[in-house]
Amino acid sequence: MTNSILSPLQPIASIHNRNEFKRLLESDELKQLRRFEAQFAASLEDEKFTIDGFCVPCGKNVSFLVDMQVGGRKTPKGWLPNWRERLECPICKMNNRQRLISTLIKQLLSVKPGQTIYLMEQITSIYNWVHTTFTDHKVIGSEYLGPEYQVGTVINGVRHENIENLSFNDAKFDIIISNDVFEHVPNPLKAFAECVRVLKKGGVMLTTIPFHSASDESVTRARITNGNPEKLLPPVYHSNPVSPGSLVFTDFGWDVLTHLKASGFSDVSIDVYVSQALGHLGGGQLIFSCSLGVQ
Repeated sequence: MTNSILSPLQPIASIHNRNEFKRLLESDELKQLRRFEAQFAASLEDEKFTIDGFCVPCGKNVSFLVDMQVGGRKTPKGWLPNWRERLECPICKMNNRQRLISTLIKQLLSVKPGQTIYLMEQITSIYNWVHTTFTDHKVIGSEYLGPEYQVGTVINGVRHENIENLSFNDAKFDIIISNDVFEHVPNPLKAFAECVRVLKKGGVMLTTIPFHSASDESVTRARITNGNPEKLLPPVYHSNPVSPGSLVFTDFGWDVLTHLKASGFSDVSIDVYVSQALGHLGGGQLIFSCSLGVQ
């Protein structure tokens, strides 16, 4: 179940529908991983602990921090952390999913120099790492700063973009990276189409989203009515580097794959990654991989 830290990290599966995902969950590899995680949690006496591994962004062996923040809890069988949001590197402070997508960014940028990459974030550890590490590539990041600003405007060194209406020209980027952004967009279908528009032929978008794998259909939690958020369900907020919290508009289910394809991506998959050596635990970490064919 471990991956060599010297070899490219590869998914254990690329999932295209719910049935494939169900078969993966029943695979020996994931069953063995879940048993290991359950036994490990049952053996813990403290709600805070570390797991040794290799941090790719830092290039060092570290002890990843795991605690009960972001929804971790005590169960009759032991502590149950939020593996996706913890396993935090003590140096770069990136958590499990952030380090995973950073590893994939490094692999993509290693293919050839001079690529143009857009990250839907700028005031983050990931953006800072990409911007300072890959100087032979063009790196652009942005944050959403509010409806009062024009897209493409730089405010105090931070570029403002609205993912539903990007300021970039068509076919500008080789790579787009989106970390837990689309659930906060009022019209994610419009945002998907904008990503297709600004992506080059042969380009790829990697995105993470809080995915509700038990739901066939996505659920709209909120919408914009007369210019203001209308909450259809009890509001949920996630942390945001530029505001106290971002409202969740959509809980994505399996139909998000159909919506991404309908937006114009030629191939869409959920890639599942597991690596004890790199600190990617939690029953398999999910990355949505969306590519744009050359034809």
